[in-house]
Amino acid sequence: MKINLTILLLFFASLKAFPQTKNNLSVLYGIGSADVNIHGVVGDFGYQSESAHTFGLSYTRYINKIFSLEADLTLLSNNIKETSIMPGNPPPLYDKIKMVTIPVLGKVTFLKYLYADAGFTFDFQTNYSSASVAPKQSGIGFQGDIGAKYTFGSITIFASPYFQYHSIVRFDKDSEFNLTNTGFKFGAGYNF
Repeated sequence: MKINLTILLLFFASLKAFPQTKNNLSVLYGIGSADVNIHGVVGDFGYQSESAHTFGLSYTRYINKIFSLEADLTLLSNNIKETSIMPGNPPPLYDKIKMVTIPVLGKVTFLKYLYADAGFTFDFQTNYSSASVAPKQSGIGFQGDIGAKYTFGSITIFASPYFQYHSIVRFDKDSEFNLTNTGFKFGAGYNF
């Protein structure tokens, strides 16, 4: 009986000492700027940076203490402005690019509280019409972040600047223009 009680106590002590949390589910929000890269096209127009907002869910699967895989589902709203130097000085045109973005990232944690992640994004523009100011941005892009995180108990909070370059490989071949997002995101998640 004494041996069974000792084994049982050691088992529960090991659960407390070595938690088996391998997953994290987070809510994130980001603010930043949206710009359209026209790749040096010469003409009478240009795009100026405007605001961008991101809201989403993030799932992280920890492979070990250093490496993890992350998949997000984010809603992205970008405000852009097109200006022109045509005669008569026409007013700028404003537009929104709304997207569902699915980043799939590899994340490396270092110095316990810092991380860097990078990977591909699968982008789907949800509000494109033929009257849109910018070309359709659905395609495969790139995302990179460098950030900080802190875990207390089963809760993790994080913050990071980020960079997204959309439609490197586009689903629609009509244009070479690419939407670029830079900004800052933060969030909180539950480890389980």
